[in-house]
Amino acid sequence: MRLRNPWGNSEWEGAWGSESEEMIKYKETLEQYVATLPDDEQYDLSADDGTFIMHYDDWKDNFSTLFLNIDFPDHWSGIRFKSAWTSQNSGGLPTTYSKDMLERYAKNPQFQVTPVEDVNVMFSLSQTGGRLPVNGKYSNYPFAETLNYACMGVFKVPYGEKYLKAFDKNQLAFLSPIKRERENSGRVKLKGGETYIFVPSCEMAGTVGEFHISMYIDCAMRDVLCRRVFHPTDKNEANDIILPSFIPEENEKSSSRAPIWKKQLCKDMLPYMMTDEDTGMIDSTD
Repeated sequence: MRLRNPWGNSEWEGAWGSESEEMIKYKETLEQYVATLPDDEQYDLSADDGTFIMHYDDWKDNFSTLFLNIDFPDHWSGIRFKSAWTSQNSGGLPTTYSKDMLERYAKNPQFQVTPVEDVNVMFSLSQTGGRLPVNGKYSNYPFAETLNYACMGVFKVPYGEKYLKAFDKNQLAFLSPIKRERENSGRVKLKGGETYIFVPSCEMAGTVGEFHISMYIDCAMRDVLCRRVFHPTDKNEANDIILPSFIPEENEKSSSRAPIWKKQLCKDMLPYMMTDEDTGMIDSTD
């Protein structure tokens, strides 16, 4: 079986591993097979690039869970934010329903999503700690040294408001479980014309750590506003970029989403944007 470590390094060291007796014996045969694969599927059997081979028996003995990834339909878009909880913006979850605690929650990083029409959003709150070594040392599951207890709240704010002022259960549209896992995901339906604020939060105030938010939305990005927004007390110590980046796998589909009128307009205007130099004409006076 061929497997890939999503971290891009650290591989299986048992039978059929890069330095194993099996690999040394059959490496030439395997290299011939790899050479027949499409260019983007070929790999170096000796490189520590996260791609490796295991026997099926070893695989089933060492792995307990199998996840199937979703291949979103072509009309879905994918974006990603990079951010962090810092000592200044980590508001934690409210431990009581007091005014101070509810307002403290709003200090957490906030992300605005305003769709034109009703949309479905699948999101993933991912922390960057866990299995990778820190200062050369690996942590044991559940990676308490590098992962925080965290969750995601989604709030529908009143018309005209651009950020969440305080935790309000009446505005709450979705709240994920509190988990100390690398990924905490959920799905929520948003109404068109309404503004929603996504708030990732650690369980305890003052907890720091980096995270990513990936959002998959069943519409083109031209039909939804997604951006990082800031509570007045959030001074952006993490230097967050306001707009998200496209998730490459989903962005590959975007070329097919341009409206026909826009394609035709570009085609019609192209002759007027070209100069003599573009058409290869030579000045006869030279």
